[in-house]
Amino acid sequence: MSESARVVNRLVVKVGASVLTDGQGRLNAARLRAVVEQLAACLQADRQLIVVSSGAVACGMGRLSLKRRPKELDQLQACAAIGQGELMHRYSEAFAAHGVTVAQVLLTEADLSEELRYRNAKKTLQALMVRRVVPIVNENDVVAVQEMAFGDNDRLSALVACAVGAQLLVILTDVDGVLQDGRVIERIDQLNHHHHALALGASRETTLGGMASKLAAARITGHSGIPLVIANGTKPGVLAEILEGKPVGTLIVPSKARLKYRKWRLAFSIRQPKGAVVADAGAVEAVVQRGKSLLPSGIQDVRGRFHAGEAIAVLDHTGQEVARGLSNFSSSDLTRIRGLRTDRIAGVLGHKTFDEVVHRDNIVLTQEVEG
Repeated sequence: MSESARVVNRLVVKVGASVLTDGQGRLNAARLRAVVEQLAACLQADRQLIVVSSGAVACGMGRLSLKRRPKELDQLQACAAIGQGELMHRYSEAFAAHGVTVAQVLLTEADLSEELRYRNAKKTLQALMVRRVVPIVNENDVVAVQEMAFGDNDRLSALVACAVGAQLLVILTDVDGVLQDGRVIERIDQLNHHHHALALGASRETTLGGMASKLAAARITGHSGIPLVIANGTKPGVLAEILEGKPVGTLIVPSKARLKYRKWRLAFSIRQPKGAVVADAGAVEAVVQRGKSLLPSGIQDVRGRFHAGEAIAVLDHTGQEVARGLSNFSSSDLTRIRGLRTDRIAGVLGHKTFDEVVHRDNIVLTQEVEG
């Protein structure tokens, strides 16, 4: 696993709730201390470290003696509010035993999808690492309206790793890696549909996510050039073995087809486009096969409400997303000029700033990020 043994000066470790808690959601304090001991060793080796930790909801469930994860959003958020304080207290206490200071960083989807907030979060994390403080990152469950769709912080850890330019992301869970016929796949050089078919959803009542969300995280980091390792965090010394390049868990090698920052942001950081346009066959062919911009003449329908400058999906006639990009027009203006030649835009709108609905420099193709 030489890819994980290359020089790693900056490391992001995601610790799953299943590593820190039992099946009923109670925090396993001994396990947390054992994990922190490994994390502290990274700092002692002069590595910069960010920890993305799940477990707040599970801790809250334990405090409330709940055996099953609530389905109602307000109940989930209540569990998170109760559990987050306990989780941070335990981390602070465990790291303090090694002379390490920690900082709580709570993020929402909006923090990572809006450019200014994304950059601010990045600067804060970098400032903490420079001061040898370990950021403990978690979803801001109490206010995030879609928190439980994040994939048990797997996606969050991938976005954080890319934001700070980590050399490695390690996802610690309670399984040994990606399994095929009961055996661990030690290395994946190219993610494909076969690997996704192997992924199974979580079966625990106290956690969310599963192998599918971890493979989705690997797509995010892979297109940014960052290797990812999925390993069993309940095993002693697992992190040290990974950093030594030993065959532990599943190493997912970065994609060779890496995306430029703007396209990466469109593909992954902006999770949900604000709206969509349906393009005719000629426009789809021009965008997908010939790398052209999307023009008003090729648009058949406009869906949703969005402003100029916001991300939209480009759909074919079947409703399949073939690309996404930044729209130069609002949905209301686009509805008025769809199907028209560019020389008619000014006559309809009273002005014309752009010929293109989405310029080719602001488009990322679906086929570019598959795998």
